[in-house]
Amino acid sequence: MSRNLTEILRAEETESPPTAIDVLKQAVFDHGEVTDDDRRRAAEASGLPEATVYGVSSFYDDLTQPRGRRHVSACTGTACWAADFGAHVEEVGSGLGLEPGERSDDGEVSFGETVCLGFCHTGAAVRDGAAVDAGAGVAGRVADGATVEAPEPEGASMLDAPVLLGPGDWAGLERALSSMTPEELVAEVKEANLRGRGGAGFPAGTKWDFTARASGEEKVIVVNADEGDPGSYIDKQLMERSPDMLLEGMALAGYAVGASRGFVFVRSEYPRSMPVLNAAVARAREQGRLGEDVLGSGFAFEVEVLEGAGSYVVGEETALLNSLQGLRGAVNARPPFPAERGWHGKPTVVNNVETLCNAPYIATHGAEAYAALSPGATPGTKLTCLNERFQRPGVHEVRFGTSLEQICEELGGGLVDGHEIKALQIGGPLGGILPGSRLDVRFDFDELAAEGCMVGHGSIVAFDERTDMRALAKHLLAFGADESCGKCFPCRIGLQRGLEMVEREGPVDREKLEALLETLELGSLCAHGGGMPAPIRSLIRHFPEELGVA
Repeated sequence: MSRNLTEILRAEETESPPTAIDVLKQAVFDHGEVTDDDRRRAAEASGLPEATVYGVSSFYDDLTQPRGRRHVSACTGTACWAADFGAHVEEVGSGLGLEPGERSDDGEVSFGETVCLGFCHTGAAVRDGAAVDAGAGVAGRVADGATVEAPEPEGASMLDAPVLLGPGDWAGLERALSSMTPEELVAEVKEANLRGRGGAGFPAGTKWDFTARASGEEKVIVVNADEGDPGSYIDKQLMERSPDMLLEGMALAGYAVGASRGFVFVRSEYPRSMPVLNAAVARAREQGRLGEDVLGSGFAFEVEVLEGAGSYVVGEETALLNSLQGLRGAVNARPPFPAERGWHGKPTVVNNVETLCNAPYIATHGAEAYAALSPGATPGTKLTCLNERFQRPGVHEVRFGTSLEQICEELGGGLVDGHEIKALQIGGPLGGILPGSRLDVRFDFDELAAEGCMVGHGSIVAFDERTDMRALAKHLLAFGADESCGKCFPCRIGLQRGLEMVEREGPVDREKLEALLETLELGSLCAHGGGMPAPIRSLIRHFPEELGVA
């Protein structure tokens, strides 16, 4: 009902008016918390029932944690956990004299936790206001009020001419508008077999084709820039260093499907991304690359940049659309898929940042040239992220089919301080875990899937020989339980039960645990609950003694 109300009230607005989330976020900024008066104001502004607004206010991290005039949040993502096994969270809290979720009596300082700040290359990260500090000594600097900006990651490509690590030049859009029909552009992307870079690997051209053919005069492009896989900072890299490439990819998608507007939905955990994108949008409008008459072609396309409110599961496309509309970020059953009924009921393309950043190359050089980039089964290239355990962490552009050994040992330089790779988690928190003895596996969709892993969002998180794998299982299940949207009971209850099973002392009942994992996989509404069994099964398979299931 609430979703239908927003479709009726907001679908024809030319610019997005404040949603309930916007009003509530402003309340937190103004006085550090959400009150009942704030909820009433949000309900009045959005047209939503107060009960619905209450659900929104109790869902997002940015709205539920009390804020002091100075707010500090420690990253609890997997890459930061791998750096010091969570010690930095206790150290920062001790230095501030606060537990996570607390605010000082005078309202000056508050302390919270966050999932991923995108500084996985530097070690344990802490956000202090708008600044992100990380690495050795971070807790002391936070306690002294002397935080410094952590360095941005380095980027390197295996290719002589990088595809995804350049600035973007709009050549693909110029070629498409001057010499290709929308149908021809869709056909080119389909022929290139551009697979989605967010997780499932669904072909982008097929998704564009579905949306183009869907009934309805208005189509919409939505960029999923709120995918917060701990260990991956690809979106951050692309948005902040190559914003024009992303905007060009959006415009190409808009031209292909007949959309005249697009939204970039950015993680609030990335404080530097939104200002960079807004500046890039303004610059593109001035240059005639966005607006009512793009490059004199008669094609109109506008872009608006909006910010999330702190939720991992909003990376799922239906939850993302709910959040974009100011609702609780819960998952919807599909069908209908967003390509048929998405943003305010309109046919919508939802692609992640890296997927769209591939489109300009295809539009410029064609499907054949795109296929020639990689010797693997999958055409094109992939950005991967290495965590701070590596000698050379950062964003590496690799060809599909490259071995994990080449990525980890040659590109990454092996681990720091003589440590050895005990295991790798590949593709985010829903990705399987490989032992260090399996670096012969090649980085490609099918080969990783055969090992219970996934390309996912491109993260490669290394765990060294000091890692307790049962502690890792606890960490992953705690993350899964905390980030569940709660809509389906297999995920909402099952992840909590799994966590309880591995938290108890003594052996774990393997039969019961595997039955629970099967229930999660088969009964969950989305990939959050359905995907969480993969890493736990990997640990059972490769490290049964440590997990206590031998």
